[in-house]
Amino acid sequence: MRTSFYSLLAVFFFISIAGQAQKKYPFIKSGGSMFDVPEAEPIADKQMKYKVLYEISKGADKPDSVNATLDKLARLVNLHLSAGIPRQNLEVVAIVHFLGTPLILSDEAYQKKFGMPNPNTALINELTANGVKIYICGQSLYMRKMEKEPRNPNIKVTLSAMLLMTTLQSKGYVMVIP
Repeated sequence: MRTSFYSLLAVFFFISIAGQAQKKYPFIKSGGSMFDVPEAEPIADKQMKYKVLYEISKGADKPDSVNATLDKLARLVNLHLSAGIPRQNLEVVAIVHFLGTPLILSDEAYQKKFGMPNPNTALINELTANGVKIYICGQSLYMRKMEKEPRNPNIKVTLSAMLLMTTLQSKGYVMVIP
């Protein structure tokens, strides 16, 4: 009797899981989970050129976790590409500054500072391999005394976040501040 109760409970558990929407990682596999939303109205313009400037100024909740704002950047890419925007029509530039600065460290430098490899490395590498340009604010590097720290080679340095933001917004980039 007890065995059949547990069997029945297991069946209901698996049915409930099967009925729930599943997160997926369609293009960026290291982060940026999303859900299919079949009832969503199609609003993406597949002919339009999307120019996005994305700000990462928040730090991770804990040193051993991926920066949540970086993960949302991956979601932005996954959502646009899943909506049918051709990759060549999606231009994304991210600027890292303020409390987000440590995410740019190489695994070795992060290990030295936090006692573990950088949990953001795989996501940074995958984003940049998929055309996302990531910059670190030079002012933040110097203010945080990290200018000499080894960093991920996929991240470029700019004079300042403010200069990059005003320049790209003047060129038609839409600012996203998660």
